[in-house]
Amino acid sequence: MEYEKKYLLEDPPDDLYRSPRVPIEQAYVMVTGSEELRVRKKGEGFFLTLKKGRGSARQEVEITIPEEQYRLFAEQAVGEVICKNRLEYPVEGLTAEIDVYKGRLEGLAVVEVEFPSPECMDAFTAPAWFGEDVTDLDEFKNRKLALDGFPDLLVRRWRHGRRPAWHYRQSGVVPFRRTTSGLEVLLITSRSAGRWIVPKGIVEPDLSPPESAVLEALDEAGAEGTVVEGLSESYPHEKWNGTCTVTLFPLAVEELHSPWAEAGVRERRWVDRADIDDCVKDSGLAAAVKRLLNDLPT
Repeated sequence: MEYEKKYLLEDPPDDLYRSPRVPIEQAYVMVTGSEELRVRKKGEGFFLTLKKGRGSARQEVEITIPEEQYRLFAEQAVGEVICKNRLEYPVEGLTAEIDVYKGRLEGLAVVEVEFPSPECMDAFTAPAWFGEDVTDLDEFKNRKLALDGFPDLLVRRWRHGRRPAWHYRQSGVVPFRRTTSGLEVLLITSRSAGRWIVPKGIVEPDLSPPESAVLEALDEAGAEGTVVEGLSESYPHEKWNGTCTVTLFPLAVEELHSPWAEAGVRERRWVDRADIDDCVKDSGLAAAVKRLLNDLPT
Protein backbone atom coordinates (compact mmCIF):
# COMPACT_ATOMS: atom_id res chain seq x y z
CA MET A 1 0.00 0.00 0.00
CA GLU A 2 1.26 3.49 -0.84
CA TYR A 3 0.26 6.61 1.06
CA GLU A 4 0.80 9.87 -0.78
CA LYS A 5 -0.51 13.37 -1.24
CA LYS A 6 -0.38 15.60 -4.31
CA TYR A 7 -0.26 19.41 -4.38
CA LEU A 8 -0.04 22.05 -7.06
CA LEU A 9 3.35 23.77 -7.09
CA GLU A 10 2.92 27.39 -5.99
CA ASP A 11 6.24 29.06 -5.19
CA PRO A 12 9.24 26.71 -5.49
CA PRO A 13 12.49 27.27 -3.57
CA ASP A 14 15.05 29.31 -5.49
CA ASP A 15 17.50 26.40 -5.51
CA LEU A 16 15.04 23.74 -6.69
CA TYR A 17 16.50 23.67 -10.19
CA ARG A 18 19.84 22.55 -8.72
CA SER A 19 18.28 19.23 -7.71
CA PRO A 20 19.03 16.31 -10.04
CA ARG A 21 16.29 16.02 -12.64
CA VAL A 22 15.14 12.78 -14.17
CA PRO A 23 13.16 12.74 -17.43
CA ILE A 24 10.03 10.60 -17.35
CA GLU A 25 7.66 9.51 -20.05
CA GLN A 26 4.70 7.31 -19.27
CA ALA A 27 1.77 5.80 -21.14
CA TYR A 28 -1.42 4.13 -19.98
CA VAL A 29 -2.29 0.71 -21.34
CA MET A 30 -5.51 0.19 -19.37
CA VAL A 31 -7.65 2.54 -17.31
CA THR A 32 -10.82 1.67 -15.37
CA GLY A 33 -12.65 3.38 -12.54
CA SER A 34 -10.22 2.25 -9.84
CA GLU A 35 -7.41 0.48 -11.70
CA GLU A 36 -4.69 1.56 -14.08
CA LEU A 37 -1.91 -0.22 -15.90
CA ARG A 38 0.91 1.96 -17.13
CA VAL A 39 4.39 1.74 -18.58
CA ARG A 40 7.06 4.26 -17.73
CA LYS A 41 10.53 5.21 -18.85
CA LYS A 42 12.34 6.84 -15.93
CA GLY A 43 15.87 7.85 -16.68
CA GLU A 44 17.43 4.74 -18.20
CA GLY A 45 14.94 2.29 -16.63
CA PHE A 46 11.66 0.85 -17.93
CA PHE A 47 8.76 -0.20 -15.70
CA LEU A 48 5.29 -1.75 -15.79
CA THR A 49 3.02 -0.63 -12.95
CA LEU A 50 -0.44 -1.71 -11.77
CA LYS A 51 -2.27 0.60 -9.38
CA LYS A 52 -5.54 -0.13 -7.60
CA GLY A 53 -7.68 2.16 -5.49
CA ARG A 54 -8.41 5.87 -5.29
CA GLY A 55 -7.36 8.84 -3.17
CA SER A 56 -4.33 8.99 -0.90
CA ALA A 57 -4.04 5.23 -0.17
CA ARG A 58 -3.60 2.83 -3.10
CA GLN A 59 -2.13 -0.57 -3.86
CA GLU A 60 0.80 -0.60 -6.27
CA VAL A 61 2.74 -3.38 -7.96
CA GLU A 62 5.70 -2.47 -10.18
CA ILE A 63 8.16 -4.58 -12.15
CA THR A 64 11.13 -3.78 -14.37
CA ILE A 65 10.68 -4.61 -18.06
CA PRO A 66 12.97 -4.53 -21.12
CA GLU A 67 12.89 -1.51 -23.41
CA GLU A 68 11.35 -3.61 -26.21
CA GLN A 69 8.33 -4.44 -24.03
CA TYR A 70 8.00 -0.80 -23.00
CA ARG A 71 7.87 0.26 -26.65
CA LEU A 72 5.26 -2.40 -27.47
CA PHE A 73 3.03 -1.35 -24.58
CA ALA A 74 3.46 2.37 -25.35
CA GLU A 75 2.28 1.81 -28.92
CA GLN A 76 -1.03 0.54 -27.50
CA ALA A 77 -1.47 3.45 -25.11
CA VAL A 78 -4.83 5.09 -24.49
CA GLY A 79 -4.56 8.87 -24.66
CA GLU A 80 -1.29 10.77 -24.96
CA VAL A 81 2.15 9.87 -23.66
CA ILE A 82 2.97 12.11 -20.70
CA CYS A 83 6.41 13.76 -20.60
CA LYS A 84 7.79 15.45 -17.51
CA ASN A 85 10.93 16.09 -15.50
CA ARG A 86 11.07 14.96 -11.88
CA LEU A 87 13.11 16.62 -9.15
CA GLU A 88 13.48 15.57 -5.51
CA TYR A 89 13.64 18.01 -2.62
CA PRO A 90 13.88 17.32 1.14
CA VAL A 91 10.86 18.30 3.26
CA GLU A 92 10.60 17.62 7.00
CA GLY A 93 12.56 14.37 6.83
CA LEU A 94 10.62 13.23 3.77
CA THR A 95 11.20 13.59 0.05
CA ALA A 96 9.03 15.79 -2.12
CA GLU A 97 8.88 14.78 -5.79
CA ILE A 98 8.26 17.74 -8.06
CA ASP A 99 6.95 16.90 -11.53
CA VAL A 100 7.30 19.62 -14.17
CA TYR A 101 5.19 18.71 -17.19
CA LYS A 102 6.26 19.28 -20.78
CA GLY A 103 4.59 19.43 -24.19
CA ARG A 104 0.86 20.07 -24.19
CA LEU A 105 0.85 20.03 -20.36
CA GLU A 106 3.49 22.78 -20.07
CA GLY A 107 2.66 25.25 -17.32
CA LEU A 108 1.58 22.51 -14.92
CA ALA A 109 3.78 21.41 -12.01
CA VAL A 110 2.82 19.30 -9.02
CA VAL A 111 4.41 18.11 -5.79
CA GLU A 112 3.93 14.58 -4.46
CA VAL A 113 4.97 13.32 -1.04
CA GLU A 114 4.91 9.62 -0.13
CA PHE A 115 4.51 8.66 3.53
CA PRO A 116 5.54 5.55 5.46
CA SER A 117 2.18 5.33 7.24
CA PRO A 118 -1.30 6.88 7.29
CA GLU A 119 -0.49 8.43 10.67
CA CYS A 120 2.54 10.19 9.22
CA MET A 121 0.43 11.41 6.31
CA ASP A 122 -2.27 12.80 8.61
CA ALA A 123 0.32 14.62 10.74
CA PHE A 124 2.03 16.25 7.75
CA THR A 125 1.82 20.03 7.34
CA ALA A 126 2.63 21.20 3.83
CA PRO A 127 5.23 24.01 3.60
CA ALA A 128 4.20 27.39 2.23
CA TRP A 129 5.75 26.77 -1.19
CA PHE A 130 3.30 23.93 -1.79
CA GLY A 131 0.02 24.97 -3.33
CA GLU A 132 -3.49 23.54 -3.24
CA ASP A 133 -3.97 19.93 -2.14
CA VAL A 134 -5.32 18.13 -5.22
CA THR A 135 -4.92 14.55 -3.98
CA ASP A 136 -8.60 13.76 -4.42
CA LEU A 137 -9.19 15.70 -7.63
CA ASP A 138 -9.37 13.38 -10.64
CA GLU A 139 -8.34 16.14 -13.07
CA PHE A 140 -4.78 16.04 -11.72
CA LYS A 141 -4.23 12.31 -11.86
CA ASN A 142 -1.75 11.33 -14.53
CA ARG A 143 -4.19 9.01 -16.23
CA LYS A 144 -6.71 11.85 -16.60
CA LEU A 145 -3.98 14.13 -17.92
CA ALA A 146 -3.14 11.47 -20.50
CA LEU A 147 -6.77 11.06 -21.54
CA ASP A 148 -8.13 14.60 -21.24
CA GLY A 149 -5.13 16.95 -21.38
CA PHE A 150 -4.64 20.14 -19.39
CA PRO A 151 -7.06 20.40 -16.42
CA ASP A 152 -10.12 22.52 -17.26
CA LEU A 153 -10.21 23.64 -13.63
CA LEU A 154 -6.94 25.54 -14.07
CA VAL A 155 -7.88 26.91 -17.48
CA ARG A 156 -11.05 28.45 -16.00
CA ARG A 157 -9.31 29.67 -12.84
CA TRP A 158 -6.37 31.29 -14.64
CA ARG A 159 -8.59 33.03 -17.20
CA HIS A 160 -9.85 35.54 -14.64
CA GLY A 161 -7.61 35.03 -11.59
CA ARG A 162 -3.99 34.78 -10.62
CA ARG A 163 -1.70 31.99 -11.65
CA PRO A 164 0.84 30.29 -9.35
CA ALA A 165 3.68 32.54 -8.21
CA TRP A 166 6.30 30.78 -10.35
CA HIS A 167 4.47 31.81 -13.54
CA TYR A 168 5.28 35.45 -12.73
CA ARG A 169 9.02 34.78 -12.73
CA GLN A 170 10.13 34.99 -16.33
CA SER A 171 13.39 35.10 -18.21
CA GLY A 172 14.41 35.93 -21.75
CA VAL A 173 17.33 36.72 -23.98
CA VAL A 174 18.49 39.68 -26.00
CA PRO A 175 19.86 37.90 -29.07
CA PHE A 176 22.62 40.01 -30.64
CA ARG A 177 25.30 39.93 -33.30
CA ARG A 178 28.17 42.23 -34.19
CA THR A 179 28.36 43.59 -37.74
CA THR A 180 30.69 46.03 -39.47
CA SER A 181 28.19 48.78 -38.67
CA GLY A 182 27.71 47.86 -35.00
CA LEU A 183 25.43 45.78 -32.79
CA GLU A 184 22.16 44.32 -34.06
CA VAL A 185 19.38 42.73 -32.00
CA LEU A 186 17.08 39.94 -33.15
CA LEU A 187 13.46 40.85 -32.40
CA ILE A 188 10.37 38.67 -32.73
CA THR A 189 6.67 39.47 -32.84
CA SER A 190 4.34 38.61 -29.97
CA ARG A 191 1.77 35.91 -30.67
CA SER A 192 -1.28 38.01 -29.89
CA ALA A 193 -0.72 41.65 -30.88
CA GLY A 194 2.22 41.27 -33.25
CA ARG A 195 4.35 43.73 -31.26
CA TRP A 196 8.14 43.56 -31.51
CA ILE A 197 9.62 41.93 -28.41
CA VAL A 198 12.47 39.55 -27.45
CA PRO A 199 12.17 35.82 -26.70
CA LYS A 200 11.00 35.28 -23.12
CA GLY A 201 8.78 33.04 -21.02
CA ILE A 202 8.07 31.47 -17.66
CA VAL A 203 11.12 30.14 -15.83
CA GLU A 204 10.40 26.42 -15.59
CA PRO A 205 10.98 25.15 -12.02
CA ASP A 206 13.43 22.51 -13.27
CA LEU A 207 15.62 25.06 -15.05
CA SER A 208 17.76 28.04 -14.07
CA PRO A 209 16.66 31.42 -15.50
CA PRO A 210 19.41 31.41 -18.18
CA GLU A 211 18.65 27.79 -19.17
CA SER A 212 14.96 28.57 -19.51
CA ALA A 213 15.71 31.72 -21.54
CA VAL A 214 17.95 29.82 -23.96
CA LEU A 215 15.13 27.35 -24.68
CA GLU A 216 12.71 30.23 -25.31
CA ALA A 217 15.17 31.70 -27.82
CA LEU A 218 15.31 28.41 -29.71
CA ASP A 219 11.52 27.88 -29.74
CA GLU A 220 10.38 31.45 -30.36
CA ALA A 221 13.17 32.77 -32.59
CA GLY A 222 15.07 29.71 -33.79
CA ALA A 223 18.20 31.27 -32.32
CA GLU A 224 21.09 29.37 -30.75
CA GLY A 225 24.18 30.84 -29.18
CA THR A 226 26.09 31.52 -25.99
CA VAL A 227 24.87 33.50 -22.99
CA VAL A 228 27.32 36.19 -21.92
CA GLU A 229 27.99 35.37 -18.28
CA GLY A 230 27.68 37.89 -15.48
CA LEU A 231 25.22 40.22 -17.24
CA SER A 232 21.46 40.55 -16.77
CA GLU A 233 18.76 43.20 -16.62
CA SER A 234 15.21 43.00 -15.25
CA TYR A 235 12.00 44.87 -15.91
CA PRO A 236 8.33 44.55 -14.81
CA HIS A 237 5.69 43.33 -17.23
CA GLU A 238 1.94 43.39 -16.56
CA LYS A 239 0.31 40.07 -17.43
CA TRP A 240 -2.23 37.55 -16.14
CA ASN A 241 -3.78 39.93 -13.59
CA GLY A 242 -0.41 40.54 -11.98
CA THR A 243 3.14 41.76 -12.54
CA CYS A 244 5.82 39.50 -13.96
CA THR A 245 9.48 40.14 -13.23
CA VAL A 246 11.39 39.43 -16.44
CA THR A 247 15.16 38.88 -16.29
CA LEU A 248 17.00 39.25 -19.60
CA PHE A 249 20.36 37.74 -20.55
CA PRO A 250 22.51 38.65 -23.59
CA LEU A 251 22.78 35.84 -26.13
CA ALA A 252 25.53 35.97 -28.74
CA VAL A 253 23.78 34.32 -31.69
CA GLU A 254 25.80 31.64 -33.45
CA GLU A 255 23.10 29.96 -35.54
CA LEU A 256 19.61 30.78 -36.82
CA HIS A 257 17.37 27.86 -37.67
CA SER A 258 14.80 28.08 -40.43
CA PRO A 259 12.11 26.99 -40.06
CA TRP A 260 11.85 27.00 -36.28
CA ALA A 261 9.26 25.82 -33.75
CA GLU A 262 7.10 28.98 -33.77
CA ALA A 263 7.83 30.15 -37.30
CA GLY A 264 4.13 29.85 -38.12
CA VAL A 265 3.03 32.34 -35.45
CA ARG A 266 5.98 34.75 -35.17
CA GLU A 267 8.13 36.92 -37.40
CA ARG A 268 11.75 37.80 -36.65
CA ARG A 269 14.15 40.47 -37.87
CA TRP A 270 17.51 42.02 -37.07
CA VAL A 271 17.36 45.61 -35.85
CA ASP A 272 20.18 48.09 -35.32
CA ARG A 273 20.62 49.04 -31.67
CA ALA A 274 19.85 52.67 -32.57
CA ASP A 275 16.38 51.63 -33.74
CA ILE A 276 15.32 49.80 -30.56
CA ASP A 277 13.02 52.59 -29.34
CA ASP A 278 11.31 52.85 -32.73
CA CYS A 279 10.53 49.13 -32.84
CA VAL A 280 9.95 48.09 -29.23
CA LYS A 281 6.91 49.93 -27.87
CA ASP A 282 7.18 48.51 -24.34
CA SER A 283 9.32 51.23 -22.76
CA GLY A 284 10.43 49.00 -19.87
CA LEU A 285 11.59 46.29 -22.24
CA ALA A 286 13.32 48.77 -24.57
CA ALA A 287 15.20 50.34 -21.66
CA ALA A 288 16.31 46.95 -20.30
CA VAL A 289 17.53 45.87 -23.76
CA LYS A 290 19.56 49.07 -24.18
CA ARG A 291 21.10 48.79 -20.70
CA LEU A 292 22.13 45.22 -21.44
CA LEU A 293 23.70 46.16 -24.77
CA ASN A 294 25.59 49.02 -23.13
CA ASP A 295 27.09 46.57 -20.61
CA LEU A 296 28.42 44.18 -23.22
CA PRO A 297 32.20 43.92 -23.33
CA THR A 298 33.71 45.46 -26.44
